[in-house]
Amino acid sequence: MPVSIRPLAETDLDAAAVILTSAFQRTGDWGSDLRFYHGLQPDGYFGAYKDGVLVGMVGATIYSTFAYIGMMGVHQQFQRRGIGLALMQSLLNWLAEKNVTMVQLDASPAGQPMYEKLGFEAQEQVFALEWKHSFPVARFSQVPGPVRPSDLAELVEIDARIFGAERGKIFSVLLETYPGRSFLLRNALGKITGYLFLQKHRVGPWVMLEPDGTEALLLAALSTCEVGSVSVLVPELNQRALALLRHYGFEVSRINRHMVRGSGALGDRNKIFGQTSLSLG
Repeated sequence: MPVSIRPLAETDLDAAAVILTSAFQRTGDWGSDLRFYHGLQPDGYFGAYKDGVLVGMVGATIYSTFAYIGMMGVHQQFQRRGIGLALMQSLLNWLAEKNVTMVQLDASPAGQPMYEKLGFEAQEQVFALEWKHSFPVARFSQVPGPVRPSDLAELVEIDARIFGAERGKIFSVLLETYPGRSFLLRNALGKITGYLFLQKHRVGPWVMLEPDGTEALLLAALSTCEVGSVSVLVPELNQRALALLRHYGFEVSRINRHMVRGSGALGDRNKIFGQTSLSLG
């Protein structure tokens, strides 16, 4: 099926949100997410167009040592025609031109075979959990402090060892976009032991260097949530996070597979309690 693949323009983001709703068969805040991701990496999002109409899309965010792929979707009317594969090949070629040697993503069961054909290797599962505000959340006795702009340099340096790459821009944008929705813990020596960012309806990024205070960070976040559901993405390696979330009423809504192409540092995923998103890792 002849399609043209070119960079996704900002004016196409509303149409792209419709594509994702059709591709994933679930509603979501796709428009806001797309504007957030596209703003982080404007040149990293590509659309497939048939007769000038957008029918599929994919995007990537380049970090200091790897790229993370997400938002790979094709409208249901145009699936199983090779469009997804063409989008991925174009994106991987673009990343190669950028000298990106390792690429990561979180694949759905339906998408995993295609990624394996492209050289991605399966790693651990990633659990998407959802909380429906089924009961009131009590405040914990240990109250975390807010993340302040003055904390960012220290936070970014620590986080790079856990995540495997520098993501200071994401932290800065989250602080600006969601003021009052970030939390930080320090021990008696003043060292950072954990941090959590709360997006509109998603917990993450959430990292714990030490177990003390894990519950406090989660409850601080949940106590500020508006009406509606809240989701979090947890690597299978972090059983502590999964147990805590289930204790507070989170339920698994779907399971993806973390996949990697190329070589490089993967970070310490045992300490990642909540990913930023399926598109940003």
